Amino acid sequence: MLRDFIKKYENCIGTCFLLLIVMVFTAVRYDYYFDLNDDVLMKDILAGVYTGEPEGHNIQMLWLISALISALYRIGGSLPWYGLFLCVCHYGSLGLIIHRSLSFCSKRSMKVLLLLTEGLVMVGLLLPHLVSAQYTITCTMLVMAATFLFVTTDNGLSAKEFIIKNIPSVLLVFLAYLIRSEMCLLVLPLVCVAGVIKWGSEEKIFAKANWVKYLTVIGGILAGILVGQGSHMIAYGSDEWRTFTEYFDNRTELYDFQEIPEYAEHEAFYESIGLAESERELLENYNFGLDEEIDEKLLLEVAEYAAANRKQEASFMQKLKESFGNYVRRTVYGPSHNESDYPWNVIVLFSYVAVFVTALCVDEKKFTARFWQICWKLWILGAVRSVLWLWLIMRERVPVRISHSMYLMELGILLGMLLLQLRVLKGQRKSGLMFGVVYFFLGILFVKYSIPGTDADVIQKAQNNIGYQQLYGYFERPENKGNFYFIDVYSSVLYTEKMFEEVDNSLNNYDIMGGWACKSPLYRKKLAAFGIDTMEEALVSMDNVYYVQEAGAETDWLVMYYADRGRDVVLQRVEMPVAGFELYRLTAQEIN
Repeated sequence: MLRDFIKKYENCIGTCFLLLIVMVFTAVRYDYYFDLNDDVLMKDILAGVYTGEPEGHNIQMLWLISALISALYRIGGSLPWYGLFLCVCHYGSLGLIIHRSLSFCSKRSMKVLLLLTEGLVMVGLLLPHLVSAQYTITCTMLVMAATFLFVTTDNGLSAKEFIIKNIPSVLLVFLAYLIRSEMCLLVLPLVCVAGVIKWGSEEKIFAKANWVKYLTVIGGILAGILVGQGSHMIAYGSDEWRTFTEYFDNRTELYDFQEIPEYAEHEAFYESIGLAESERELLENYNFGLDEEIDEKLLLEVAEYAAANRKQEASFMQKLKESFGNYVRRTVYGPSHNESDYPWNVIVLFSYVAVFVTALCVDEKKFTARFWQICWKLWILGAVRSVLWLWLIMRERVPVRISHSMYLMELGILLGMLLLQLRVLKGQRKSGLMFGVVYFFLGILFVKYSIPGTDADVIQKAQNNIGYQQLYGYFERPENKGNFYFIDVYSSVLYTEKMFEEVDNSLNNYDIMGGWACKSPLYRKKLAAFGIDTMEEALVSMDNVYYVQEAGAETDWLVMYYADRGRDVVLQRVEMPVAGFELYRLTAQEIN
């Protein structure tokens, strides 16, 4: 009976076994972290650490998923729900891909080889993202899983069966959109390419059943996006939230895609919008929360002016040429080149070759027909990915979380195509074994690359966190709980947290002086909980409000800002038993 059970559920057992090994390895060797201090802030908002109660308006995520996670915190506030949610998304996505891929193997020996290979490739490529979770990657892993499941769906199914089998894909894209709508929209063209490739593989492309199948799946995805976006717009429909959303979008445009113009060279512009040099300095060091006059309109004016200056610096064709060179280097160069996307580029390029070769070997149509069919499929995938990459590079916005996401999506499509072709390939076992062995050795090569890199990253995170943990521990002392601490933004950027260690979801008594949540309704609510109206006034008029910065950092910008406001500020340093940081109480008097 046990043998029959194992045989019946061996794909599920193999999938769970592999995931369990990776999860235990990751937990024992590294533990689980939030990747950035931004991710920590998202968790704090959802858990109630930021305002004192779990909030459904998480700003970065759409409202539906934020409301759900915050509701879990309301039910069980001591549990690390957000960390658990990200891990479930990560391993759930990988589990769906592994389980589907095992269904393409008829022999147990091939399944074992496939599990070993997928485990190595998973660790070799995704280990840093499994250890240090970032919600942008989480979004793409869900879309990748959805696309892989869609591509590997049997073409021979009836319209009803095809639609039912792809309900998980539709739901995964819906969830991904709720988590990170911008990233989901960025990779949506690749999802469309997968749809075109899949539809183009049908024997009778324009048959009525195919129109029903593919348009229903597309419609389901679009319906999910509309539901997610519509509910989000309603939830953020108040005047306060609409104003902040505009502020947030303009701030993102300025900091992520533009450069703040120097004051001396552009003094006339700054004078025309009423922005003093000391206020421009707040934009430069991200401490713009100090100045209530820096609003959504002013940020838009600076962003538009900066964009206009950039257009004058280089022509479109010049930027395109430079971007194309960068694109080629990222795609084909090896690990010794600083612009290379190794090892992601290697496995994607090999997958293109593998898909092309196996397509020519499939003995279903004449060679010429097979050749042109695989050529147009790979061409359209390569063309769309190239356009997306060039757009990103030209906007100078390709952090690792975005570049790896792009490769993930492409890899999911290619591997789905490869499995379909290997299934119908003559001599499947030998051919599949040949490609499996190459992927296996690539996985070993990538693991030797990813483990030392992840080791170094986790060690660095732990070292960076030592000072912050001491600082926040000082804030939490009983004698300091009634105080409030404003932290210089650049003095806070290196901090992150473990997901599941020493979980404390009680209200904290500090905030940074800028960042993406600054000036939001949540920010106002947090300050109000400590009797603070504005940061500028509280720092100089409330005895229990302090300024914190890294030891040795300049304070001239702070003195200059208040001087421009007609106040002579004195920073009185307060002794604090925390190395690496300085704590100040500000006193001010009017300048005659």
